[in-house]
Amino acid sequence: MDHLIVQRALAAVRALAPYAVYASAKALEAAGGNPSGFPTPQWTLEATLRSMDLANTQVAILSLSTPGIPIAGTGEVARSLTRTINEYFSNATSLPKNTARLGFFGRDVNGTLAELDYLYSEQKLCNGVTAYTTYGDRLLGDPLFAPVWDRLQRYKALVFVHPGTLTVAPKFVASSLAQPIVDYPLATTRTAVDLVMTQTMRRCPDVDVILSHAGGAVPFLAGRAIGGLALPEIADAVGYNALGAKKDFARFYYDIALSTSAAQLHGLLDFADASHILFGSDFPYVPKAAISTLLAQYATFVTTDARGPMVSPARLRENSLKLLNRHTLGKAF
Repeated sequence: MDHLIVQRALAAVRALAPYAVYASAKALEAAGGNPSGFPTPQWTLEATLRSMDLANTQVAILSLSTPGIPIAGTGEVARSLTRTINEYFSNATSLPKNTARLGFFGRDVNGTLAELDYLYSEQKLCNGVTAYTTYGDRLLGDPLFAPVWDRLQRYKALVFVHPGTLTVAPKFVASSLAQPIVDYPLATTRTAVDLVMTQTMRRCPDVDVILSHAGGAVPFLAGRAIGGLALPEIADAVGYNALGAKKDFARFYYDIALSTSAAQLHGLLDFADASHILFGSDFPYVPKAAISTLLAQYATFVTTDARGPMVSPARLRENSLKLLNRHTLGKAF
């Protein structure tokens, strides 16, 4: 199998680079650890390359996942950490031995507009940007973020959406179940619906959005959301219509990290165009043994199911390269 994959490069970021290691570790320590309740794995660039070899992956895109930059707050510390991480990723992916295999997505909290200008007008190396599903109690379609989406539209950016720690009550299911287990896919669902219903997707026709984990429950609940707009009261309250919402939902892309069962893949294929499905592994949060199991599950679907060829490694690689190269700043894969 030959894949293109979105890697979650994160962590107990002790493995980044001297300053990035120190700053990230201090921010994580100050927050009392990962607020999602999930254990934070170790990460190194070398481990990513080994994981790529395990999954027969030709190209990987690095992104900083939860808890990420928001762990440092919303002030200058977070902005400085953002720049440090973005510069580390750009340096790591620009090394001669890595340039053909690695790219990266940038991220920011406050100072987002300035950082976008830096990434797209000065650095010109990132393949896209990363956004969390929520920031505090605001979904991505919140009016507060409208200037950010306007800037993303100006740069015709590729946006990778990944769940972040949720401010919900109770914070944990069953008092202690880490949020990534159940809450994260639902967070993706909520913010995807929000991006459609607020017409953010409609206002940004040149921005492509990737949803992690097969879009959470989007393939199963989007029809319910679209159908709700058939009710005049709902349509009037939201200010949108079913036809527009259906077109907007059709624009999302989906990685299949942790989503390789027959039920998940059939559900995704029932809803999304096969050309919008991408490969993902969720390394390093998903350990090597689990990735091997997921790869075997995926391979079984591809080789035994009638719809398997629609999501074959070659098809997913083609989908990914086409999407990445559409948004390239000069480095084509």
